[in-house]
Amino acid sequence: MRSLVWTTLAMLALASGCAQDGAGRPGDRSLLVKALYGSGQCGGLERPAVVWIADPEAWRRWYGRVVSLRMTPPPPPPVDFPREGVLLVAMGQRPSSGYGLSLAGESTAVRDGVLTVRVDWREPPPGYRQAQVMTSPCLLALLSAASFTRMQILDQEGRVRLEGVRSPAE
Repeated sequence: MRSLVWTTLAMLALASGCAQDGAGRPGDRSLLVKALYGSGQCGGLERPAVVWIADPEAWRRWYGRVVSLRMTPPPPPPVDFPREGVLLVAMGQRPSSGYGLSLAGESTAVRDGVLTVRVDWREPPPGYRQAQVMTSPCLLALLSAASFTRMQILDQEGRVRLEGVRSPAE
């Protein structure tokens, strides 16, 4: 029986070590990420931004702003604060259609205090004709709460597209 207990504990420790992703430094970990909302027309987001939303009041405020251009906005998806948080990624205002954002996978990582999220950052090819309409693409993603101080958004080719600092109050 004792052997079974020790074997089980060893397997749990091994699984925990594998789930940390990276060199196993304290605070390094992998997180599941899930898209909550994405649109090519997000209200009030004229400038590129990455924002960590860590409380219900900020969530209601940011979500209301993002969906403000919709005729009938959907209710905000549920978020289990403080166990979860929402990452807002905004491209800022763009001069035509053809721009967009979506998650590039189902997981992300925190390493050395930096949350790194990969996205599919879509832009129309140079010289390609697009509808001349102002757009403001954005993405809201749900993640487990984690300890980090900075955020980094990478495109599908690994280029840094956005960087941000987590507010000290979060």
